[in-house]
Amino acid sequence: MTRGQALRAPIVAGGRWNTRWTPHVRVAAVAGALLALVMLAGCTSAADGTGQDREPPAATGNMPEGEDAAALTYGAGPVEDGSVTYQPDVVLIEGGPGAIRSAGADGVTWTIDGQAGGAAGIEVGKVMYASSRAAGRVVEVRPAGDDLAVTLAPVTLTEVFRDARFHTDRRIEQSETLYQEVPDRPGAVSVPPGGEGAVSPSTDPASSLARPAFTSRRSGPVATVGRPRIASADGAGLPPAREDNVTWSYGDWEVQPVASPGELGLKIVHEVGAGLKLFIDFALHTGDLRVRSDVSIANGRLGSGSTFVVEGVDAFSLDIAAGAADGADNNKRIRVEIPVELTVPVLPGEPLMYSNTWKFVVATALSGDNTTVTAGGRWRLDGPLGIVDGRTVTPSMTVEKSIMDSISGVSVGASGVAAAVEAKFQLGLGIPAAFAGPYAKFVVDAGVTNGSAFGAPLARCRSAKLEAKVGAGVGLSISSEVLKALRKLLPAGAKVETESESLTSFFKKSDTQPKVPLCLGSG
Repeated sequence: MTRGQALRAPIVAGGRWNTRWTPHVRVAAVAGALLALVMLAGCTSAADGTGQDREPPAATGNMPEGEDAAALTYGAGPVEDGSVTYQPDVVLIEGGPGAIRSAGADGVTWTIDGQAGGAAGIEVGKVMYASSRAAGRVVEVRPAGDDLAVTLAPVTLTEVFRDARFHTDRRIEQSETLYQEVPDRPGAVSVPPGGEGAVSPSTDPASSLARPAFTSRRSGPVATVGRPRIASADGAGLPPAREDNVTWSYGDWEVQPVASPGELGLKIVHEVGAGLKLFIDFALHTGDLRVRSDVSIANGRLGSGSTFVVEGVDAFSLDIAAGAADGADNNKRIRVEIPVELTVPVLPGEPLMYSNTWKFVVATALSGDNTTVTAGGRWRLDGPLGIVDGRTVTPSMTVEKSIMDSISGVSVGASGVAAAVEAKFQLGLGIPAAFAGPYAKFVVDAGVTNGSAFGAPLARCRSAKLEAKVGAGVGLSISSEVLKALRKLLPAGAKVETESESLTSFFKKSDTQPKVPLCLGSG
């Protein structure tokens, strides 16, 4: 089976996993002037936030029911065994996920059992902690029958914990992965201002792009539960976590995050009529995948020398195939923070949740009718990525299969594709779009250009650029697009304290072939 065929085939990862991860993407200006990418404008997604309490159908598949299923979707409840000390304004909700009636599809508004222990203490300005996914600063609370609808703003770890130590060394079994959709995830999609294509640009955040039409297709039945109630994926609320993987759609784009033994990856497809056809397959190839974390909080302050590393990522590969029937008229640009998280149930006594999320940016610069560009490469990675004793660590990287040597296609003019992909691994808590806690991210910016066929009698020019980066930290790290979207969802005056972030580049290479003046732009 080819990688292109793999996207169309069901990919099932049964069971559970042990780590919550979250990703971030950066735009790459690659493959020469033809692929200059523009800063992307923020486009918010929104939900009505009602968190309607719906009666779901009977449970299906082998997912657990009741409170066990609620924990898979909402995360574990607060730890109250004395191993952590909370800040004085934190309101703990007894029953944890079992007290959650429903959640809005954006993960910002949560409906809590009004009779649950601690519910009476919920008020604006305090921090509600019902579960690792339902934790945040209360910015609005209103009655919902006998229950309470609570709107939450992001919080940092030190706003929740006064004293704590988060220490783990765990092997990640990818067969245990669960998929968690957040259908109206804030800031999921943005496009360049002035760009063309199926997703129209917008400078007005109140335009139709503020509510993109997200859809998803699954490889099996939706698992729903009895009590607590969790809305189905077709309802207005947050869908239940599921074992079957999800293909997420936005307009003419289809995206599929994948977790299978030995691989974590992202498959991106744009295929509509006789216009643009694009396929990108990015994969992290893993062996003994592990996460190590050691983060301390004392008297409300993060300790120095925090550690959070991902080990066992042995290689990554990137395959690109693009074609345009009408040349430049079919070009597209888009930036997406995938509203599907790969999650793992936490172990008893763990207050934080693990996740893996993805982001990507794609821009095509195809010229001439019936243009095609294909390329693929693979690179070996040796060593952990993340932060150790407060310092960023990066793996060494060597080329196993050169993307430069694989560039091919047919074009009457120079054509290319630029793509940036980010995988973010995190141990944290908060609301789905804004988790706080230690994280590590792996970012690849790549671009390829295939020269004009008209130059072939003299030289067929090809060029490729690739840069790999690692980012890491302990705080609340979210993109500017998500921040803009959250500020439009939250009441005026709600504060969001984010961590300034830097990425460490550890591999950067560009090449042009053949080495002749026509291709090098000299002589």
